[in-house]
Amino acid sequence: MIQIEVKPIMKLRTIALATVCTLPFSLSLSFAAGADEPEQPCQAYLDTSNGSDNEENNCPITVGKFSIRGTFSNLNWQASFWAWEPAYYILYVKNQQDGSTINLTGFKVMGTTSRPQYRFTDPDRDVTYIVTFRYSDSDTIRLEIYQNDRAIVNELLARESNKLIGGP
Repeated sequence: MIQIEVKPIMKLRTIALATVCTLPFSLSLSFAAGADEPEQPCQAYLDTSNGSDNEENNCPITVGKFSIRGTFSNLNWQASFWAWEPAYYILYVKNQQDGSTINLTGFKVMGTTSRPQYRFTDPDRDVTYIVTFRYSDSDTIRLEIYQNDRAIVNELLARESNKLIGGP
């Protein structure tokens, strides 16, 4: 009489089934991880070499359907952020509590390709305003305000509208 061991075949089938079921998930994770480019520092400058003003910027505020241009607010702050022309950005900030406003221009891009930062300085008061955003969320910015290198504001602002406030 021939005896056939059934258990190893059952184990083999279970392993094969588990592999077939999890392989697409594993591959999709590896492709997603490979699709993301490594995080790089933001680099932006004005290229005038060909007789025109071309902005070279690996952390632009508009890419395809993504745009961080617009007005953002919360109960404390309102900020409008946009580009007037290549390498000339506008930041209008209003304190919602006391009504004070400031209109700043500049072109200092820092941060990383996953979290770009646009910095504006009010040299008269030694105050730096920083707008940080993520390409995954065009409806939110982080507004940071530093005075004498001390953080005085660090708040998220939600998109209020695409309307632009402020200007040169």
